[in-house]
Amino acid sequence: MKLRLREKLKYMFLGGLLTLAGFMLGNMNNNTEAQFGYETIDKLTVSELIVRKDIRVMRNDMDPRVHISWDRNGGRVVTYGPKGVGAASLLVAEGNGVLTTQGSKEKTGASLMVNEGGGVLSLFAPDGNARILLGIAEGDGIAYIVDKSGNARVLKP
Repeated sequence: MKLRLREKLKYMFLGGLLTLAGFMLGNMNNNTEAQFGYETIDKLTVSELIVRKDIRVMRNDMDPRVHISWDRNGGRVVTYGPKGVGAASLLVAEGNGVLTTQGSKEKTGASLMVNEGGGVLSLFAPDGNARILLGIAEGDGIAYIVDKSGNARVLKP
């Protein structure tokens, strides 16, 4: 009877050592993820949020609505209309700010750019080419009107 108890204690001790070794080896990797995929939270209140990557706002059907991204050159905020078609975007890069709008066929409709020299407002035709440009050049207002052939007419004060 003593022999069986001694054998059982040896096996329990060996099993405990293996369990402890597995626990320690499993916790040595700091990149362990407890969850995979998405989690839905109905309401979230945050005092301060620090994000190192993009922020995406999606509908329940995973249709994109807002995308905030950045890199070393600047940042971008894009809002989307139905079916993920880009509706408006705001871009800041190297001292320039650009606001653009897109129509249902993902073609730019209007663009407003601001830089150290002033600003330029561009209106685009359905073919994607700018047709009217209003801007500032050398401190004066200037307007370009472009016809379908690509010929520009400049209006100066």
